[in-house]
Amino acid sequence: MKVFLTGATGYIGTVIAEKLQDAGHSVVGLARNEVSANKLAKQNIEPFLGDLKHPERLAHAVRQVDGVIHTAFIHDFDHWADAVETDCQVIEAFTGALAGSGKPLITTSDTSVLGDTETEIVDEDYPIATDFFLAERAKAESAVIRASKKNIRSVVLRLPLYIYGHGSDNTFVSMRIQEAQKIGVVPYVAPGEHQVSAVDVDDVAQLYLLALDKAPAGSIFHAETESGISDKAIAEAISRIVGCKIKGISSDEAISKWGIGIAAFFSINNQVSAKKAKEQLGWKPQTTLSLLEDIAQTHKLSIRANYS
Repeated sequence: MKVFLTGATGYIGTVIAEKLQDAGHSVVGLARNEVSANKLAKQNIEPFLGDLKHPERLAHAVRQVDGVIHTAFIHDFDHWADAVETDCQVIEAFTGALAGSGKPLITTSDTSVLGDTETEIVDEDYPIATDFFLAERAKAESAVIRASKKNIRSVVLRLPLYIYGHGSDNTFVSMRIQEAQKIGVVPYVAPGEHQVSAVDVDDVAQLYLLALDKAPAGSIFHAETESGISDKAIAEAISRIVGCKIKGISSDEAISKWGIGIAAFFSINNQVSAKKAKEQLGWKPQTTLSLLEDIAQTHKLSIRANYS
């Protein structure tokens, strides 16, 4: 299969591209500039120059392939509604290009659309949090579901807040490590008891391939390999490898420090179950490390390397 992959140079997209190639697929990767295009070419990925703000050009690439995996998103928390609107326009362009083909369109959302799940670990039937501003992204999900009515095998994968593995600098863990190194403390939103889910990047990449292969049209799946992780525990894990203390801060302080979007992420319970993906798609996560273990091992090695 020839697959068009947006976000091909990103943290998740890079791993997806590798697994697609390992499975015998060829990859056309979206590149925003010549530097990215050259990087993709070196990985035997066919580069396609374009960007999310010009979706009509992306539609041209989509018409030439057998399926689409869409992971790119403009993570501008200060202009979240605009970022979601751009994503909706991209999905509409993909829909127009794929209508009537029966081809797969695997898209990406996140579990923040569910808002604060309190003490529950919830499935895909849990209602959208209509009063939570990050739930705006559910509009893009709706566009994907509508696309399934046009003979497109369109699917939504919802990813949790924490995606880990490969020691990447492009994760919230890395962001918090870098902040701790700079200011000498690991802040968390007090009391830090709210709990979240996480997923290993290799496992989530494998889920994209399974969805590409056999996910039903109009379906939504959660990706999760671990739940019950408190924000305070994450802060403590980071403090141990950086060698500093943790500090509870208020919601107002968190907004001032990180902005309203990231502060919202770091101050809610948001736990999901991936039972549906396991049962319907045969997803079998292979990770042997938890998020906290990954912080302790992988990121500690990264910090040592940076100082050596």
